Amino acid sequence: MDPQVMESKVVVSSCGHDGPFGATGVRRLVEIGLIDKMPGMRALDMNASEDAIVALTREIVPGMIITGMEVAEASGTARMGPTFGAMMVSGRKAADLVLAKLNKNKTA
Repeated sequence: MDPQVMESKVVVSSCGHDGPFGATGVRRLVEIGLIDKMPGMRALDMNASEDAIVALTREIVPGMIITGMEVAEASGTARMGPTFGAMMVSGRKAADLVLAKLNKNKTA
């Protein structure tokens, strides 16, 4: 089977926590040497993780923004549940980062 290829100016990776299909974006970055390691998430601590997930939502390599539980895997923060809304806020922050990046590229 031939691979299918798509091009994008920005990719948002929200593959979730590690598992058969989780954290695939970050795991692949480690495999190809673009980041050093994937520390993995720590134990459940919703109070600590809520702020950390949002604060660490970011462009991890040029053109790739991570959000949600993939942030926990990439940053070694505590895991969380969807209790207080940080998953949604992290996704919103990722969308804002995408818009800022696309607008920056448009003016450059």
